[in-house]
Amino acid sequence: MKSVTFSEIVRIQQKPGFLRQVQTWRQSLPWALTLLAGLPLLVAVLHLIDPDTPLTYIVLPALVGAVLPVCMLGPGRFEMRTRFDAHYMLNTLDEALGGLGYRRSIGDNASIRYFRPRPWLRGQEGAITVAVQPHALEVVGPVGSLRLLQHRIAC
Repeated sequence: MKSVTFSEIVRIQQKPGFLRQVQTWRQSLPWALTLLAGLPLLVAVLHLIDPDTPLTYIVLPALVGAVLPVCMLGPGRFEMRTRFDAHYMLNTLDEALGGLGYRRSIGDNASIRYFRPRPWLRGQEGAITVAVQPHALEVVGPVGSLRLLQHRIAC
């Protein structure tokens, strides 16, 4: 992919992660269940390993680490630019998104939509939209998925 350049991933909403609304409860349900079950277990195990450590030194970093995945749910965008026609990059994009578990839905020549079939996500939640321009593909979707996509295509 020597003839392709990537722009940086830019968040669409510029609000801090803790002020941004999670799009639906279906997106946050697996995270909340993992947090409710895993956080007390993690704190208990770390406290058993070293009982002399104050609990605030264990609980606060665990809470901060639990909030970080919420920041990855937010929407972002990046562009893939090329010297050639952007339609030639669509096969590479299809393979990379297929490797990440996305499926292509019906689209026209100007816009393509990919979704990830998960029971807790509806069709629009977590979807990636690709706008096809003459020498660029504009990719919009969750920031975490966009980072994985960039890494997969660049390798």
